[in-house]
Amino acid sequence: MPIESRTGRNLLYFTLALALVQTGCATTSTSSGGYGAGAPLTPAEQRMRQQSSQLDAKTSLQGCAAGAVAGALLGMLSDGKRSNNMMIGAAAGCAVGLAANAYVQSKRQQYQNDEQRIAAMTADVRAENARISSLIATSEEVIAADRKRLAQVNAAYRSKAISSEQARRDLAGVKANRDQMQSTINSLKTKQQDWVDISNLERQSGTNTAQLDQEIGVLKKRISGLEQEVALMDKQINASPVAG
Repeated sequence: MPIESRTGRNLLYFTLALALVQTGCATTSTSSGGYGAGAPLTPAEQRMRQQSSQLDAKTSLQGCAAGAVAGALLGMLSDGKRSNNMMIGAAAGCAVGLAANAYVQSKRQQYQNDEQRIAAMTADVRAENARISSLIATSEEVIAADRKRLAQVNAAYRSKAISSEQARRDLAGVKANRDQMQSTINSLKTKQQDWVDISNLERQSGTNTAQLDQEIGVLKKRISGLEQEVALMDKQINASPVAG
């Protein structure tokens, strides 16, 4: 087959594979979740879930696309049936996602100068921190409202103004928010570890990562702060007379 024909066909396969992989990876982002008692979400609760999903989707899709490109190119260069190899390669690349090594290799191809590369990585973490700050601010708004709601439910239950069934339904909404935040924290910790691994890889190659590590430290501090807030909320939920 002429080279031009093979190249055109491979390009078509590559484009289709990448589109399929990106679609598949997009479906793995965190869902918005539901409210325990079936009541409508408040604007802050809706915003918190939306920000969490956007944060997860933005990072995951970027890594998934980069991994898919690398995987598909690997498949194109393999022997045998190139279309099948490319699909397998793209799927493997998607599985890698934002793996530290894939990210570092991508940046090293883009920036051969160490200082420029670290500056670019630091900018990526800084952008992540900005998105996380917005999410945390919304989460704190939800936590403040939930504490007030929890106090009202406990008081109404103790005074027999509401039944235990109603109190549990009201508490379910608070628990749903707590669960959503815990899921977000788990996701953020994974992201934090990714950045730590990235820094370690660069440092092992002799690169000065002080600038990057400082921004990672900001990320860690923000995640820790949210984790402490959620842990306190969890204790207050468990202390409720209707928690069981």
